[in-house]
Amino acid sequence: KKMVMITDLTFDLEKKILALVPKESRPHAWQTICKRWYAVRQDLLSKKHLARTGREFILLLNTNVFSTTINLEGVHNNVDPVMDFGGKLGSLQDSNDLQIHDIFYCKGLVLCTMVGKQMLVVCNPSNRETRYVEPRTSHDCFEYALGYKGSKASCVNSYKILRYCRYFDKQAMRTVSEFELYDFMSDSWRVLDVDEHDWEISARGVSVKGNTYWVAKENEDQFILSFDFTRERFGFLPLPYESAGPEDSMNDEYDDTAVLSVVRDEQLSVLHQYLHLDLYEMKIWVSNMIGTKKVSWGEFLVVDVVLLNVVSFVVDEEHKVAVCCSTGKDDPSDDSEEECTSISIIGKNIQSLVYDEGAIHGSWPHLINYVPSPVQILRKSTRKSKRKRTTRRHQPEEGTSARSVEETKVTPNAKPKARRSF
Repeated sequence: KKMVMITDLTFDLEKKILALVPKESRPHAWQTICKRWYAVRQDLLSKKHLARTGREFILLLNTNVFSTTINLEGVHNNVDPVMDFGGKLGSLQDSNDLQIHDIFYCKGLVLCTMVGKQMLVVCNPSNRETRYVEPRTSHDCFEYALGYKGSKASCVNSYKILRYCRYFDKQAMRTVSEFELYDFMSDSWRVLDVDEHDWEISARGVSVKGNTYWVAKENEDQFILSFDFTRERFGFLPLPYESAGPEDSMNDEYDDTAVLSVVRDEQLSVLHQYLHLDLYEMKIWVSNMIGTKKVSWGEFLVVDVVLLNVVSFVVDEEHKVAVCCSTGKDDPSDDSEEECTSISIIGKNIQSLVYDEGAIHGSWPHLINYVPSPVQILRKSTRKSKRKRTTRRHQPEEGTSARSVEETKVTPNAKPKARRSF
């Protein structure tokens, strides 16, 4: 009679067995036995917890990253939503002096930039694995994005980090944009040769199906800028509304802002505020179809609400509401007034405040959806090696492209290469 081995079990059967393990058991004790089982078990516990308490989010607040839940049951029946803090992320809680400047989420992984430091941290909150990444060069003006090539989001070796720097070069007397790409497999950065452009990113990026999308602008015209991590190429998509012209931007009574979010890791969402003295309208769209070349939109929510300076948001399709995170002062002209971070539930005839506290000056909050993932973050090789450098060139494809022109292997003791200007 053949003995059934662990490897013979189907994934569905594994989940059913792990679901029967008591919550009081010690999962960390058998994490070393099977990391996949540990990740699946943490995912099951998380889903049970969400079923009881509400939606789970990751919140960057005053340089710390927290796990939070918001219970929206009864929100349409005059039941006040409840927001609970679950503590700092387990993968970061051992570093008490770790101050986070910003976070970027992609398919279960969180990329963190740190205050006053160039080092990056990539972590998986569900299995508490982390990896530190050292940038090739240092600069204060930058944006980071995390994505993956193809559809292989289950392996960290498929992930890449994009770094975008835009600054004024005093020697060249012009604004310079530079792009670098980090590959987890080779543990190296590559400089990308991007076609000359005059656009700049104006809002945080988000990841959908491994690709990244930002709100960008050129000559005051707004659009969506995309980056395909498989082909390593940029693309341009239209927003679901017509952006204002330069003449409107000169009007002090006018403000035109847009913020991006992600729905179920599959759809892109846009929140737009077209603010005048007599009009405070907020509109939210969700993409019906999204790629790096085409997009179609469906209207999700239209409300008249006074909610200035929204910096991040998530939509709840079940309850037809948006959870909006904003920052600033009630009276911007009052220098003595404390800056605050506010989190509100917005819907038809609904405006409920669930969090409103003082904020550290210059610290922008960030609220994102979180879905646990079993992806493992492989450690860097400890084998000592000398600094290596290779050059690769190839003919560009049609369209806006980013061509790899240089790859540099950086070891902890290596000095960063001088920055290359385009």
